[in-house]
Amino acid sequence: MSTLTVTLCTRTPVYTGGVDGTMNRIHETGIIGSLRWWYEAIVRGLGGWACDPVSDGRCPDRDGNYCDVCAVFGATGWRRRFRLEVEDNTQPIWSPPAKMLNIRPPGRKRGWYLPPGKMGELTLRFIGEPRVLSLMASMLLFLEKWGNLGAKPQLGYGVFSIENHDKVQKWAEKWQWKVLGSQQPSGNLPDLRRFGFFQFRFSPSQPGWWTKVPGLTYVARHVQPLVSRHQVVPVSPALKNEWRFHQWQKSWGDARDVFGTLRPDRKRSRVVVSWAYAQGDSWEVRGWVWLPPQPLTAKHLWSLLADQQIWAQVIHSGSLHPKEPVSTPQELVQFLEEGR
Repeated sequence: MSTLTVTLCTRTPVYTGGVDGTMNRIHETGIIGSLRWWYEAIVRGLGGWACDPVSDGRCPDRDGNYCDVCAVFGATGWRRRFRLEVEDNTQPIWSPPAKMLNIRPPGRKRGWYLPPGKMGELTLRFIGEPRVLSLMASMLLFLEKWGNLGAKPQLGYGVFSIENHDKVQKWAEKWQWKVLGSQQPSGNLPDLRRFGFFQFRFSPSQPGWWTKVPGLTYVARHVQPLVSRHQVVPVSPALKNEWRFHQWQKSWGDARDVFGTLRPDRKRSRVVVSWAYAQGDSWEVRGWVWLPPQPLTAKHLWSLLADQQIWAQVIHSGSLHPKEPVSTPQELVQFLEEGR
């Protein structure tokens, strides 16, 4: 058995939940759950077989075989191929830690409820087979650049940076990802081939830029400590509100299928956008979207997310510096295959 040690610094709060809905610590199960979700999306994106672990068709199959994901993360009758230990050096971002922050942009009765999260440093120790640890290393490098860790990504949680980057890079280079098969994308299961990623960096024209973001003025006394202590601003509710309620058109498709809903059946949002976090003298917001299978709906959704005028209108920044958005997985697959 070998050990892979990864030291993470949170860029936006990490949330892993708890038994009673509060989060007294970072739970290993929450980390493993999000890692598995991304692993499934990557395996499907490379044409491999990844079962739906909550369906009747989950592993093992009738012949006792396990999919490419369960072979690593485990299933009935098959043990996970690694063990995870978490050293938690994070702190709650507000007090009391069970309190919800309700951000209601103008015109919203309910708004978005942001649960407690934690920020600081995390050390993840993976103990297992060298091949599996190498895949975990490359996946974490991928998530550092494009994804997130933990629960509630739709609310902007889970962006991180890797502090011991060189050591993790060496582990990733030991075993490269490769095309796993020829399975076609499914509209019902996350698949990297249906993902798009975006990132915006901006330079505010004044220090209190965030007070003009719709919905934050009313909770300024709660947001100010987040800015001064942690250099983060919860802009995700304002962006989602603009996309869904001001820009989306019914002719493009049902907004509930894209942005999620609680009624009549709970649906998870396909759009993930982070909080704004400081990057030196500028700020950054990034996100990703699981594009709908309907081509027209996917086209209109992607055009909204890439519209610089909408970003400038919501964030009120002095200047926007969008990075080239990635709407196909070719670059992402290459990133994984090369172990960069």
